Amino acid sequence: MDQLANFSLGVITWLMNFYSSTFFAVIKFIIGIYTVIVFADILLLLYQRGLSVDIKEARLGMNIPHELVRKKAKNKLRQKWENIKKRLETGEESQYKIAIIEADNLIDDLIKRMAYPGADMAERIENINPGQIENIEDIKKAHLVRNRIVHDESFAVTKEQAQEVLSIYEEFLKYHEVVE
Repeated sequence: MDQLANFSLGVITWLMNFYSSTFFAVIKFIIGIYTVIVFADILLLLYQRGLSVDIKEARLGMNIPHELVRKKAKNKLRQKWENIKKRLETGEESQYKIAIIEADNLIDDLIKRMAYPGADMAERIENINPGQIENIEDIKKAHLVRNRIVHDESFAVTKEQAQEVLSIYEEFLKYHEVVE
Protein backbone atom coordinates (compact mmCIF):
# COMPACT_ATOMS: atom_id res chain seq x y z
CA MET A 1 0.00 0.00 0.00
CA ASP A 2 2.93 2.29 0.79
CA GLN A 3 4.31 1.73 -2.69
CA LEU A 4 1.02 2.80 -4.28
CA ALA A 5 0.88 5.91 -2.10
CA ASN A 6 4.50 6.75 -2.87
CA PHE A 7 3.91 6.19 -6.60
CA SER A 8 0.80 8.40 -6.54
CA LEU A 9 2.65 11.08 -4.62
CA GLY A 10 5.54 10.86 -7.08
CA VAL A 11 3.21 11.23 -10.08
CA ILE A 12 1.45 14.20 -8.49
CA THR A 13 4.79 15.84 -7.67
CA TRP A 14 6.04 15.26 -11.22
CA LEU A 15 2.80 16.76 -12.70
CA MET A 16 3.04 19.82 -10.45
CA ASN A 17 6.69 20.32 -11.42
CA PHE A 18 5.79 19.90 -15.11
CA TYR A 19 2.88 22.34 -14.76
CA SER A 20 5.19 25.00 -13.32
CA SER A 21 8.05 24.30 -15.75
CA THR A 22 9.28 26.61 -18.50
CA PHE A 23 8.54 23.93 -21.10
CA PHE A 24 4.84 23.85 -20.15
CA ALA A 25 4.72 27.69 -20.17
CA VAL A 26 6.02 27.64 -23.75
CA ILE A 27 3.39 25.04 -24.72
CA LYS A 28 0.64 27.19 -23.14
CA PHE A 29 1.92 30.24 -25.02
CA ILE A 30 1.97 28.42 -28.37
CA ILE A 31 -1.52 26.99 -27.79
CA GLY A 32 -2.74 30.48 -26.87
CA ILE A 33 -1.38 31.96 -30.11
CA TYR A 34 -2.88 29.06 -32.08
CA THR A 35 -6.28 29.64 -30.43
CA VAL A 36 -6.22 33.33 -31.35
CA ILE A 37 -5.32 32.48 -34.97
CA VAL A 38 -8.07 29.86 -35.23
CA PHE A 39 -10.61 32.30 -33.77
CA ALA A 40 -9.52 35.01 -36.25
CA ASP A 41 -9.79 32.50 -39.12
CA ILE A 42 -13.32 31.57 -38.06
CA LEU A 43 -14.33 35.23 -37.97
CA LEU A 44 -12.80 35.89 -41.40
CA LEU A 45 -14.54 32.85 -42.90
CA LEU A 46 -17.88 33.93 -41.43
CA TYR A 47 -17.38 37.43 -42.81
CA GLN A 48 -16.39 36.08 -46.22
CA ARG A 49 -19.40 33.76 -46.27
CA GLY A 50 -21.69 36.66 -45.52
CA LEU A 51 -22.56 36.44 -41.85
CA SER A 52 -24.62 39.63 -42.14
CA VAL A 53 -26.90 37.80 -44.58
CA ASP A 54 -27.41 34.97 -42.10
CA ILE A 55 -28.15 37.37 -39.27
CA LYS A 56 -30.62 39.35 -41.36
CA GLU A 57 -32.31 36.15 -42.56
CA ALA A 58 -32.63 34.93 -38.98
CA ARG A 59 -34.02 38.28 -37.85
CA LEU A 60 -36.57 38.50 -40.66
CA GLY A 61 -37.21 34.76 -40.89
CA MET A 62 -36.84 34.54 -44.66
CA ASN A 63 -34.34 34.19 -47.46
CA ILE A 64 -32.76 37.48 -48.41
CA PRO A 65 -31.67 38.14 -52.01
CA HIS A 66 -28.10 39.37 -52.20
CA GLU A 67 -29.33 42.67 -53.69
CA LEU A 68 -30.80 43.51 -50.30
CA VAL A 69 -27.67 42.73 -48.33
CA ARG A 70 -24.42 43.13 -50.24
CA LYS A 71 -23.26 46.67 -50.91
CA LYS A 72 -22.21 46.17 -54.54
CA ALA A 73 -25.49 44.45 -55.41
CA LYS A 74 -27.43 47.17 -53.57
CA ASN A 75 -25.71 49.78 -55.72
CA LYS A 76 -26.83 48.01 -58.91
CA LEU A 77 -30.37 47.73 -57.58
CA ARG A 78 -30.28 51.40 -56.54
CA GLN A 79 -29.20 52.32 -60.10
CA LYS A 80 -32.09 50.31 -61.58
CA TRP A 81 -34.45 52.10 -59.23
CA GLU A 82 -33.10 55.52 -60.23
CA ASN A 83 -33.59 54.63 -63.91
CA ILE A 84 -37.20 53.69 -63.18
CA LYS A 85 -37.79 56.97 -61.35
CA LYS A 86 -36.28 58.95 -64.25
CA ARG A 87 -39.19 57.81 -66.41
CA LEU A 88 -41.45 60.12 -64.38
CA GLU A 89 -39.44 63.12 -65.57
CA THR A 90 -40.42 62.61 -69.22
CA GLY A 91 -43.95 63.97 -68.83
CA GLU A 92 -45.36 61.09 -70.93
CA GLU A 93 -48.14 58.87 -69.64
CA SER A 94 -46.68 55.84 -71.42
CA GLN A 95 -43.43 56.30 -69.48
CA TYR A 96 -45.39 56.52 -66.21
CA LYS A 97 -46.99 53.19 -67.02
CA ILE A 98 -43.66 51.61 -67.93
CA ALA A 99 -42.14 52.92 -64.69
CA ILE A 100 -44.93 51.31 -62.64
CA ILE A 101 -44.61 48.01 -64.51
CA GLU A 102 -40.81 47.97 -64.14
CA ALA A 103 -41.01 48.84 -60.44
CA ASP A 104 -43.57 46.10 -59.90
CA ASN A 105 -41.34 43.59 -61.72
CA LEU A 106 -38.34 44.66 -59.64
CA ILE A 107 -40.17 44.18 -56.35
CA ASP A 108 -41.77 40.94 -57.58
CA ASP A 109 -38.33 39.53 -58.42
CA LEU A 110 -37.09 40.34 -54.92
CA ILE A 111 -40.18 38.87 -53.25
CA LYS A 112 -39.91 35.75 -55.41
CA ARG A 113 -36.29 35.25 -54.34
CA MET A 114 -37.33 35.65 -50.71
CA ALA A 115 -38.93 32.22 -51.32
CA TYR A 116 -42.55 33.23 -50.92
CA PRO A 117 -44.72 30.68 -52.73
CA GLY A 118 -46.91 31.56 -55.68
CA ALA A 119 -47.03 31.42 -59.45
CA ASP A 120 -47.12 35.22 -59.85
CA MET A 121 -46.81 38.34 -57.75
CA ALA A 122 -50.49 38.42 -56.83
CA GLU A 123 -50.26 34.93 -55.33
CA ARG A 124 -46.96 35.67 -53.63
CA ILE A 125 -48.17 38.83 -51.91
CA GLU A 126 -51.32 37.05 -50.78
CA ASN A 127 -49.08 34.47 -49.04
CA ILE A 128 -47.24 37.19 -47.11
CA ASN A 129 -48.42 37.97 -43.60
CA PRO A 130 -48.58 41.69 -42.71
CA GLY A 131 -45.81 41.24 -40.12
CA GLN A 132 -43.35 39.76 -42.62
CA ILE A 133 -43.12 42.72 -44.97
CA GLU A 134 -43.91 46.05 -43.41
CA ASN A 135 -45.97 47.73 -46.17
CA ILE A 136 -47.46 44.63 -47.82
CA GLU A 137 -50.99 46.07 -47.89
CA ASP A 138 -49.74 49.09 -49.84
CA ILE A 139 -47.79 46.82 -52.18
CA LYS A 140 -51.02 44.92 -52.88
CA LYS A 141 -52.71 48.20 -53.83
CA ALA A 142 -49.79 49.24 -56.03
CA HIS A 143 -49.85 45.85 -57.75
CA LEU A 144 -53.54 46.34 -58.51
CA VAL A 145 -52.64 49.57 -60.31
CA ARG A 146 -50.03 47.66 -62.31
CA ASN A 147 -52.64 45.03 -63.22
CA ARG A 148 -55.06 47.71 -64.40
CA ILE A 149 -52.32 49.19 -66.61
CA VAL A 150 -51.55 45.80 -68.14
CA HIS A 151 -55.12 44.58 -68.59
CA ASP A 152 -57.01 47.81 -69.36
CA GLU A 153 -55.64 49.80 -72.31
CA SER A 154 -57.86 52.76 -71.51
CA PHE A 155 -56.61 53.07 -67.92
CA ALA A 156 -55.02 56.50 -67.56
CA VAL A 157 -52.17 57.25 -65.18
CA THR A 158 -51.23 60.72 -64.01
CA LYS A 159 -47.79 61.70 -62.83
CA GLU A 160 -49.12 61.99 -59.26
CA GLN A 161 -50.56 58.46 -59.39
CA ALA A 162 -47.30 57.10 -60.75
CA GLN A 163 -45.34 58.90 -58.04
CA GLU A 164 -47.67 57.49 -55.38
CA VAL A 165 -47.26 53.92 -56.67
CA LEU A 166 -43.49 54.27 -56.95
CA SER A 167 -43.31 55.70 -53.43
CA ILE A 168 -44.97 52.50 -52.16
CA TYR A 169 -42.36 50.36 -53.86
CA GLU A 170 -39.65 52.76 -52.70
CA GLU A 171 -40.81 52.27 -49.11
CA PHE A 172 -40.12 48.54 -49.52
CA LEU A 173 -36.61 49.36 -50.79
CA LYS A 174 -36.05 51.82 -47.93
CA TYR A 175 -37.03 49.18 -45.40
CA HIS A 176 -34.34 46.92 -46.87
CA GLU A 177 -31.88 49.86 -46.92
CA VAL A 178 -31.45 49.90 -50.71
CA VAL A 179 -32.43 53.57 -50.99
CA GLU A 180 -32.31 56.34 -48.40
